[in-house]
Amino acid sequence: MTARAKVVKVYTSFMDGMAPSEAMIEISIYPGLPTFDVIGLCDSSIRESRGRIQPALVASGFTMPKGHITASISPAYMKKSGTVFDLPIAIGMLMASGQLPVRSDAKIYACGEIMLDGTVHGTPAASLRLRLVPPGFDYVFIPDDETDAARCSGITAMPVSSLMDLKDALYDGNYRPFTFNLDDIDEADEDLPDFSAVKGQEKAIRALLIAAAGVHNILLLGSPGCGKTMAGKILAGILPPLKGHEIGDVYSVMEAAGLKDDPEEGLVLSDRRPFRYIYPGMSKGRILGIPSKLMPGELALANHGVLFADEIFEYKHEVLEALRVPLEDHVVRMSRDGRNYAFPASFIFVAAGNPCRCGMLYEEGRRCTCTPRVINSYMSKMSGPIRDRIDLVAEMRSVSGDSLSQTAIKDNIKLNRKMKELVKDAWQMQRERFNDGIYNGTCCNVDADVFRADSKVIDYASEIAQACGFSARGFNRILRVGRTIADLEGREDMDVSDVAEAGIYRKGELVRG
Repeated sequence: MTARAKVVKVYTSFMDGMAPSEAMIEISIYPGLPTFDVIGLCDSSIRESRGRIQPALVASGFTMPKGHITASISPAYMKKSGTVFDLPIAIGMLMASGQLPVRSDAKIYACGEIMLDGTVHGTPAASLRLRLVPPGFDYVFIPDDETDAARCSGITAMPVSSLMDLKDALYDGNYRPFTFNLDDIDEADEDLPDFSAVKGQEKAIRALLIAAAGVHNILLLGSPGCGKTMAGKILAGILPPLKGHEIGDVYSVMEAAGLKDDPEEGLVLSDRRPFRYIYPGMSKGRILGIPSKLMPGELALANHGVLFADEIFEYKHEVLEALRVPLEDHVVRMSRDGRNYAFPASFIFVAAGNPCRCGMLYEEGRRCTCTPRVINSYMSKMSGPIRDRIDLVAEMRSVSGDSLSQTAIKDNIKLNRKMKELVKDAWQMQRERFNDGIYNGTCCNVDADVFRADSKVIDYASEIAQACGFSARGFNRILRVGRTIADLEGREDMDVSDVAEAGIYRKGELVRG
């Protein structure tokens, strides 16, 4: 058996907000009174590890080392929390006490929470943490229930379900790591939402296609029951599937939000883009996140997908205003203990609402009971800065007669797939134009050379912006939407007609050049 080591090192990783960080755990055992100290700016969940580790070792056939045990977790200047350190601390104690036949200079990575009976469980945001496991480790141990997370990170590791598995792997030479990947991931169902549900809404369908193709925010205005919510789901259905790193991002945020064991959410590793639904009665913490717990909200859960905000004019003022930064910078920022944290929140924002208090402003044959003053008061609930961040506005009306009967006929499957192909091709053009993950609707600046817009197009966009009273942001956004329209046509150069159509959707009414 390998000579007893006085000090050993085991490596792991932990979450600092939504950013993974590496950690090194040094374990020393020296003669003296039986004590167990954990140092390194650790919270109570880490300091309480002795209460879990000691009975777990005994239940697994090991003994609690005698003497003064010190577990030092580096970097010591960073605050740490969570039970991810249980397994590496236990392995370090067994190595330092000579109970595991591993040489003292072996490089080991481990993570996981230990139960009193010696079983090992996973911890939140594993798919992000495991990305920090570099090649070159002699041993890598992860909990058995973190295999989906391991597939996101593509690491080579051995899953373990208990401390007994460690004994088998190291004593009997049965360490057999497995290389995880996403080759067999569940693919999104081809049964896409059917456009039959929004027949008679040609303008809305066109606006949804543009929003999906360029990742633009969109506002749908219409009477109750005209299909606004279904339209948002259709938009999510025509988006291309998630790619490798995006799958890991979505999965990890759902883990961090505590949805791993939620029977309704059903956390599944899939390439389907998220569709998150928020409503006026939802709390601000549920929407934005809870800073005191660094708990992500619906905005972060919608990352790489669609966030649908129903009845947008009924939200509290402070909730709507809190959307300003996420809609512009695509992150949700939180502060805790004097430190700032950022959660990625890049999504297509789909807002839906009634055009007036009674909702019948656009309906034919129905008298709207709202006065112009009431209508203006109702619409002003969405402030100018929030409205400025909406790229497209589409009116929807209730269908009747033949159009209503046609909504029950499912004959638009080919149209769905055609639109999905158009969006896919448009995204490919944008990936070639920008860095991966940046689209027309999310790019920081509008560059005429990059957007392939000549002086005629720029001048025309400027005329529209002045005529309609658009801000500088509005001017940039009609150019972005115009670029997306050109991408849908497969054209490298923008045309005046692209900007004209963008102006129509920006204003929400016909803009004449």
